[in-house]
Amino acid sequence: MILTPFQEALIKFRELAGLTQRQLADRSQTSHSSVNRWERGTGTPKRDNVALLDSALGAQGVLLAAWRRTTEGTGLPDWARDLESIERTARHLTAITPAMVPGLLQCPAVARAVFRAGLPGASPGDLARLVALRTERLKELPDMDVTAVFPAAAVAGLPADLRQAQAVYLLEWAATGRVSLHLVPQGATLLVPASPLMLFRLGTGDLAVVSDHADGNVIHEDTSHDRLSGEVTAALAASLPVGLSLDELRKMT
Repeated sequence: MILTPFQEALIKFRELAGLTQRQLADRSQTSHSSVNRWERGTGTPKRDNVALLDSALGAQGVLLAAWRRTTEGTGLPDWARDLESIERTARHLTAITPAMVPGLLQCPAVARAVFRAGLPGASPGDLARLVALRTERLKELPDMDVTAVFPAAAVAGLPADLRQAQAVYLLEWAATGRVSLHLVPQGATLLVPASPLMLFRLGTGDLAVVSDHADGNVIHEDTSHDRLSGEVTAALAASLPVGLSLDELRKMT
């Protein structure tokens, strides 16, 4: 029998907790027959019951996400299906960019140069607004920590004034303890991901995976999470540890 994501998660967490169905029912204020029915797949609980089960099992939102995948086809709640909402509830972001410093970590001078190149017709006022939106965003998300992976060449290849400004900016963020930096060494190639990729771990325990393309952001279905998480692991393996990455940045100041 093929289990639904909810059945699989419920059985897994109950067994990890060392509980019988009856013991779980007692802890979650549900009935033994209901727990049995939910595990057999002959019924699906309401959200309130899922929340009780999740709490009783210490699943930290994973059971809720599995229930949403079963009932709605996605692990994300309605309110977290756009990038801004995802950012607001995220507790950790792993950002992988194959060519540039991630937008959240671009210094004002570099962000201005990027927008000027991408929007040649933008007015000075428009550029100033876009730069402020980009460079202030991480400050507006105090509950979110960041692990960033990007090529050392994304900084080293900038003109001297921009290179120094960007390196200093990154070192300042690293000093806050909120940002961990991993540089892909010069001469190495980051094969995957092919486009900027962001993995958000939400406060609910859910995982949201977003990639950045020319036409905007794509929020990926959970069916692709394992593959994309593998790309993140590969990128981290190709990069320098934090200490060596910071040493490289200090050389650029």
